[in-house]
Amino acid sequence: MDLDHLLLIVLTLLCTGLQAVTASEWGYWGKYGPKTWSELCATGRRQSPINIVTEDAIRIDLGALKFDRYDFAFSGKLINNGHTIQIKLDGIPIHLSGGSLPSVYVLEQMHFHWSAEHTVDGVRDPLELHLVHYNNQYANFSEAMQHEDGIVVVAVLFEVINNSDNQDLMPILETVKLVSNWVGKNTASMRNKLIPLLLLPKDHTTYYRYEGSLTTPGCQESVTWFVMTEKLPISEAQMNMFKHVQSNNGTLKYNYRPTQELGNRKVHHRLEGYNSTSSLYTSNIILVVNIFLVSLLYKNF
Repeated sequence: MDLDHLLLIVLTLLCTGLQAVTASEWGYWGKYGPKTWSELCATGRRQSPINIVTEDAIRIDLGALKFDRYDFAFSGKLINNGHTIQIKLDGIPIHLSGGSLPSVYVLEQMHFHWSAEHTVDGVRDPLELHLVHYNNQYANFSEAMQHEDGIVVVAVLFEVINNSDNQDLMPILETVKLVSNWVGKNTASMRNKLIPLLLLPKDHTTYYRYEGSLTTPGCQESVTWFVMTEKLPISEAQMNMFKHVQSNNGTLKYNYRPTQELGNRKVHHRLEGYNSTSSLYTSNIILVVNIFLVSLLYKNF
């Protein structure tokens, strides 16, 4: 083999390697921002997040979500993976069921997006928590996300109210300070235990539900989303802790994907005791009464 052929092979291998690295990189702005995300992220028809239009949501009682062991206190670890702050809890599995789900789902991890990814009537809140679960019919999260019924994410929105700290977030935020500059695989243990139930609104019986995708590459369309209707409070000072988290591309000032087209999908709004049949019956009664009143007015004239 001559020198020219050897150089050509080396250059080819180097270019292939560089392409592989580039393809695996993604971020929230610049040359690796959401507009450059490929494959399903660009071609999928069931992508997340979305803008939830409350008037268009179908009101129906799909049943309450059941948060099993969410009221236990867990130790856990945090990691700054360069895209978000992720929490992994230790101990026995935490389960989610109900809400017309076909199976029991196991809590895999929790992470945050600032600002929020889902918007409601066009309003974007400052923070969104994702509680990510996988179907226990599959061996693990990686296998589950290859199936349409594989993943369930419960999303909780936060809003600034009276600018007072949310004490239930402190076990997490105390550790965020430690990992803010640790981009990569280094983890830090929370000093205090965390009760996941406290990261849900007190009224977690009402929610929006729709079929969507992961909001990060490769955007697999295997997610059933539950966006809680009620919101939790957070202070500006607490929000600033998230905004100082570092990434491989500077300070992670924001890490949300823009909203995607809903297309022909439906968003359901779970309201306890709401029955579409009884609602139709009520609507028909109102229609009959209106016709009766109009006929009376017509006779009087």
